[in-house]
Amino acid sequence: MQDATNQSKTGKQNAPLSLLQMEGISKSFGGVRALSEARLEVEPSEIHTVFGENGAGKTTLVKIIAGVYQHESGRILWNGEEIRSLDLREAYRMGIRIIYQRLNTIPHLSVQENLVLGREPTRFGIIRRRSERRYADDALERVGIKIDLDRQAGTLPVAERQIIEIARALYGDVRLLVMDEPTASLGEREVERLFGVMRNLREEGVAIIFISHKLSEVMEISDRVTVLRDGHTIGTVEADKMTSDHLVEMMVGRELRFEVQRSEPTEEVLLEAVDLWTATGLRGVSLTLRKGEVLGVYGLMGSGRTELARALFGADKLVRGHIRLEGQQFTPRSPYDGKHLGIGFVPEDRLQAIFYNISVRENISSASGELITRHGIIQQAKDRELSMQIVKKLGVITPSIEMPVHSLSGGNQQKVILGKWLIRGSRVLILDDPTSGVDVGTKSEIYQLISDMTRGGTSVIMSSSELPELLAISNRILVLHRGQVAGVVEGENMTQRNVLNLAVRGVTPAKNNGENRTKNFVSPP
Repeated sequence: MQDATNQSKTGKQNAPLSLLQMEGISKSFGGVRALSEARLEVEPSEIHTVFGENGAGKTTLVKIIAGVYQHESGRILWNGEEIRSLDLREAYRMGIRIIYQRLNTIPHLSVQENLVLGREPTRFGIIRRRSERRYADDALERVGIKIDLDRQAGTLPVAERQIIEIARALYGDVRLLVMDEPTASLGEREVERLFGVMRNLREEGVAIIFISHKLSEVMEISDRVTVLRDGHTIGTVEADKMTSDHLVEMMVGRELRFEVQRSEPTEEVLLEAVDLWTATGLRGVSLTLRKGEVLGVYGLMGSGRTELARALFGADKLVRGHIRLEGQQFTPRSPYDGKHLGIGFVPEDRLQAIFYNISVRENISSASGELITRHGIIQQAKDRELSMQIVKKLGVITPSIEMPVHSLSGGNQQKVILGKWLIRGSRVLILDDPTSGVDVGTKSEIYQLISDMTRGGTSVIMSSSELPELLAISNRILVLHRGQVAGVVEGENMTQRNVLNLAVRGVTPAKNNGENRTKNFVSPP
């Protein structure tokens, strides 16, 4: 810092510097160094982004701030005073709140119960339901969204559960709000709503530490950005000096430029869905998927993207409709049916697809028991061989395939999930926001993997909350609006304007008048 005053995007001046200072912070796990003399300085009333690849140490750093982990060396200062010991209770008392990348809503409780969990208003030991409901209403109003308070949280899409987490974190006297990938599952409209909340909080004097892998978000919302790489702090950049290329180069240590090679599908229809209805919100959805094609699926929150993916795999029961795979009609009754018909599924919430406490090897082979067993007995050598092939092919960073999968970064966990279906040679792969919560380098690797698979004849249905991503990689885009097909765009009509018109209003695509689809990524989205 150069002055004794600060002027951020809010225009406020003469604010005291350094609400939080972290100097020389180091932390290891089982001999693996997660942070090495990292540093971070956060001022009051600023939105400060911590940026870096998966495994750079971002989540470890913010968990130290929240009192979840204890640092091994270095020091932490709060308002200029050193904190000798920081635990969860003390961090909460100081006004530090954290929203984790891993959702913490309780699935079997209602939205209302989740919003007040641990802070239920009582009188003589009895919960005051009217007061509880008023608080829950106020909490959702603060983040600008309406959700049925009586609905079970576990039945909500991930995006709405994320909003509940954010609303719950804003309870009480908040001075520092830490947001670890809060937009990972949000659509564009929901992200804008969240950014409005963040800006309002900044105006109220709250400091925010924001973690995101989406460069467009980082550039839009940040007052300053601190970049981590391999557990080290590379540097801090002011808003008016940021460029996306510079941030990416700081993050990966080199210039990162990549292109997406789109597949050239055949005319053969591999999969056809006809008039799909579900209790979860699909209303007469039909689609076709050609061999070697990437069919993008786009829609705003509540459009039915996730519900479609789950229905095609058999995770959600069909009320009406059927599916044809290579001309053979079937109705999937469970994920078991989908798997054995040659369909793979990567859900938007990766915790639904991995066994958190078992090894990388066991996760990779978990969907392929018939490939690694003989007469019901696991062939250990075969299991290890297949797992090592996947780890090498996908570049999974892990000290050993016997490491528990929870010890891996989010991006590497996502590679393990993809690898589980690569082993099986799935004919159809359904990807629900597969690059959510992963860094730009890992995104590039996932795009290349999709390209390689489609050139090999695999067909991909890929939904995403990032429209530029879909425009770059898809052959066609199916747009959903309130559980129905609003339209399919392809060729010269595949533009951001046309897709958004369909997503928001169900408008028929206009002819292209000069706006081209994204042909290549020369820098990450």
